[in-house]
Formats: sequence, C-alpha cells, structure tokens
Amino acid sequence: MYLNGKPTETLDKLLARLPQLTKELLDGFELNASPITLEGIDDLYSHFDRDQMFLVQDGVLYLSKNGQNLVSFDEGDLIGILQAFNMPGPVLRTDEFVELIPIDRERFLRHVYADKRLQHYWSHLLVCQNALLVNYLADMFRDQVRPTAGFQNIAAGETIIRQGDIADHVYTIISGEADVYVDGQKVGDIGEEEVFGAMAVFTGEPRSATVIARTPCTIMAVPQKDFILLIEAQPQAAVNLIENLARRIITLNQQLIDKTDA
Repeated sequence: MYLNGKPTETLDKLLARLPQLTKELLDGFELNASPITLEGIDDLYSHFDRDQMFLVQDGVLYLSKNGQNLVSFDEGDLIGILQAFNMPGPVLRTDEFVELIPIDRERFLRHVYADKRLQHYWSHLLVCQNALLVNYLADMFRDQVRPTAGFQNIAAGETIIRQGDIADHVYTIISGEADVYVDGQKVGDIGEEEVFGAMAVFTGEPRSATVIARTPCTIMAVPQKDFILLIEAQPQAAVNLIENLARRIITLNQQLIDKTDA
C-alpha cells in the first residue's frame, strides 16, 4: 500500500506495519481459491459480491474518488475490508492488469476470531489503517489552516498603514473608525467590519494610501499568505471584500463629481 505524494515519517512507520500485520493474519489461513485476473475495471465491487475480500497477488489497484486515485494497493495487500458495510465511498479500480486471490470474508473472520492473538492483529490492522488515512488527510490539508490573525489596539491619530510602504498584511476594523489619505488629501473613511489594505496585497504594489485612526480602534491584521488562503477557502470573504471596494469606488466617484462641480 502506498499513498500519493511524499510520505512523512509518521506515514512511513504506519505503512511499514501493514504488510507484517497482514502476513500474521493470513498465517494458518488456507487460500483455497484460484487466483483471478482482471484488467481495466472501474469498480471492483460492481463485478463481485461485497462479502468477498481479496489478497493482491500482482499488479496495482487504486482507491479512487471522482476520478482521482487516492491510495494504491499492491502485492500483499488485503482489500475489501470496508466494502461489506455497503456505505458510499471511493471505489477500487485499475487501468492495468491485476491478479487477486479471493477470500471469503466470513471464513476469514472465523479464522481471526478463533484466536486471541489474531484478534489483536486484526484490531491493530484496522486501527493502523484508520491512523494512516487520518494522518494522510492532515498532511494533505496542512497548508489550509485557519489564518493567523493578530489583534491590535490603535490610538486615535495613529497611522495604521502608510502610503508607499510594502504590503504584508490585510486589515479589518473590529471597532472604531479611520480616515484614508492620498498624498496628504483625505479621500475616504473606513468603518467597523470593513476590510482595507487588500489591493496592494493582490497587486504586489506599494500601499496606495495612508490610513489613520480617527478614533481609538481595534483592528485585526491577517498576514498576506494567510489572507489568500482565507479567500480560497471562504469565498464569502471575497464577496464581502468586493462589496467594500465597490462602496469605496462609488464614494470616490461622487467626491470627484462634487469637486468638478465646485
């Protein structure tokens, strides 16, 4: 059995246990069925009863979901343990040649439960497989973490971001109000729950404006890399940001119109 991607030390240790546990479980169990050969099947259990287990003799079978191969089973792997419960989930498939030895699940379980030592190995195998998949899932999503937001208390008159600085955070005002200046001229204001400082993060350009707290403020600062993860993971955050930007554009347009009329 092996997994897509580069395995961690924890996964390597768990993977190394499985062949030995399978070997112990099959010790003394007569494999009396003739091997079967298959090639290019989309779902193993659309061809066989779900009470059937298999030992992979040659070739590779994939645990697959939505066309993506998640786990690969090769020679010596015992498969079909979970399929008896008839729950929706990934399928076992292959595009290649594979040779399997059928194992009657009921006869195999009688063999296991007749010996306390084998019962221990069986429990160990199930726990090991569960730990393997949980750790694999954690590794796959290790970068999709909750953004590490920092909260800051800002005094009235204090500068939050400065025009021309490098953008490394996106900010949200939790409480309080702030003013926006471009080249020393006030061009807008920011209220509670508004996001600001995002445009420079997206464009990679220096800050286009200075933001100064008008009142004492509590702000949330999200690092650039975490903000991008947040947008990817929570599309509603992107919608809120776009709404804020749209309101500011309307305000700036109106200010420009008023100045032109004056």
